[in-house]
Amino acid sequence: MSTKNNPSRYDCYAKAEPDEPIFVLLARDPLAPDLIRQWAEQRFEEGEDRDKVDEAFACANEMVQWRLDNRHKMKP
Repeated sequence: MSTKNNPSRYDCYAKAEPDEPIFVLLARDPLAPDLIRQWAEQRFEEGEDRDKVDEAFACANEMVQWRLDNRHKMKP
């Protein structure tokens, strides 16, 4: 799983071109897990590497757990 302190092998920052736009979803965003799952499903259908898709699903699940564990940090 990729984090700021521990990037995964699919880390987008390391692979991005210097001028390439990047959009990041954080766990505190309530839409993030569902959006990541949608991305993963579509990429799988398009033939994306299974490990990358599995990591995306794991990320979505970990975001849900992070939100549950950190409710006190989030704004209502």
